[in-house]
Amino acid sequence: MNEETIYQELDLKLILIDIKDGTVRLQELDEERVIQSMLHHIGSTDPELRDQLIYTLFYRFIIEDDHLTDEQLTDLFNTTLKYHLFHGIGETASDTVFTRAFSTLLIALIVYQDRQREFLSEADLDMLKAKLLAYLDCEIDTRGYVPGKGWAHSIAHVADAFDELVLHPHLDETEFGEMLEALWDKVMIPSLYVHDEDERLLNPIFALLERGMDEQELIVLLEDLPARLSVQKQQLEPEPYWHVVHNVKTFLKSFFVKLSETNRPTLQTAVSETLKQM
Repeated sequence: MNEETIYQELDLKLILIDIKDGTVRLQELDEERVIQSMLHHIGSTDPELRDQLIYTLFYRFIIEDDHLTDEQLTDLFNTTLKYHLFHGIGETASDTVFTRAFSTLLIALIVYQDRQREFLSEADLDMLKAKLLAYLDCEIDTRGYVPGKGWAHSIAHVADAFDELVLHPHLDETEFGEMLEALWDKVMIPSLYVHDEDERLLNPIFALLERGMDEQELIVLLEDLPARLSVQKQQLEPEPYWHVVHNVKTFLKSFFVKLSETNRPTLQTAVSETLKQM
């Protein structure tokens, strides 16, 4: 669909408000034009349009109404990976983060639906895993709430996508370690997490445990944390170093609390012992 047929933001907003309120149904409109316009504006800096309308209605169309066809979902999947996931990657304070962050939320919805309907190929899912790992490694704009523009929350959102991917039956145990280490590395960054990113990063880690990942893989990472922090202390200036310490301690405390709801005493003890060394 070319640019000329994409609705402008204000026009799209009015249409989506009507759909959300039940004044009009998607089927009564030029459905493909609406869907493609939603995707085009997925990174809008208008928080109501981006979050309350575009994402909320994608959730409704894909999950609640189960309305979009396999072909439509596959098209959304491919377009998002090709044009949106890495849009502006490497920028730290620009608006491109909204496109990347809300793309991962859309991917999470599509993967959830693929677990029910199996419309993506194994090659699609392998490509997705590779691209999500690359994106997680490359994303350096870790802002949570941006005044005037709403949630960016790139790390929390990509954690949601990983959570869905981990639960996908296509993923096998040989891939667990690579995903765990990528998520773990994102805890130890010198940007301060202040919007519950730790809890969101834990969700796919617990999903890996539920899929049968050996606890020992986590215990090895926990035992290595003090040494990794010592290296960080030598490499970083004091303020960013203490940001890393804050992130790690917050993550471990959340980890400990979440483990209290499970029957994993060995892992909980390992988390507690690591915390004592912080």
